[in-house]
Amino acid sequence: MKFEYLNVFPTTIYIGEIENHLKYKKIFYDKIYEKFQYEQVNKKTNSVYTTSENVGNPFIHLEIDLDPLFGEICAHVKNYLQNVLLIKDIFDIVVMKTWLSRSQGSNQEIPWHIHSPSHFSFIYYLNIPKNSHMIQFSNDNSPNAVFSGLFNDDCEDEEFNMVKEYNDLNCEIFYMHPHEGNVILFPSKLSHSTKSVSNNFNGERLGISGDIILVLKEEYIAYSHGYIHEKYWKKYK
Repeated sequence: MKFEYLNVFPTTIYIGEIENHLKYKKIFYDKIYEKFQYEQVNKKTNSVYTTSENVGNPFIHLEIDLDPLFGEICAHVKNYLQNVLLIKDIFDIVVMKTWLSRSQGSNQEIPWHIHSPSHFSFIYYLNIPKNSHMIQFSNDNSPNAVFSGLFNDDCEDEEFNMVKEYNDLNCEIFYMHPHEGNVILFPSKLSHSTKSVSNNFNGERLGISGDIILVLKEEYIAYSHGYIHEKYWKKYK
């Protein structure tokens, strides 16, 4: 049988390595962490806050001591744009907000969500204990799934999974075990969550999450797509 197929709608996840990770980790724990510490459990509802975004302090990127770290993260964003996605060098990279992503027990999973206000999001992994949670991404559109449930892999009995082997054509969820010192970049509209892998997880899985917007450099305001330079913005109350 003669045939060919084309993969036309991939989603790209970028994994970078922060060169000075141990230095930044020490700075963070010695100087920064206490300023962004927060109550893990909401005493009124007994729910667990797995991110500090919900407590109204998403400004880790404004810490002067971490300027070199965020400079390195933004260098990875530029590499992602220009050398992976082959976008022209016409954008400034703007870190809009940053917060802690934290789990201190196997049951503290981050639910499925997207980051709607931004273009790209990142997670920089400061501390990854053994048996800590995976990050997972969902292909919510999945054009190859001609009916709902065709590609599901959550059946209790493997016999009733319809797919004999998962690949980039038929998977709806992609799992990753991040390593300490990695920074992961992905489109903010990509649905993601964390998944516990073991009841023997002890310690603290800690990352800095952040949202990024792309703003056209001032000399490129003639482009009809994308945010123009912020000097031309005017805010009304």
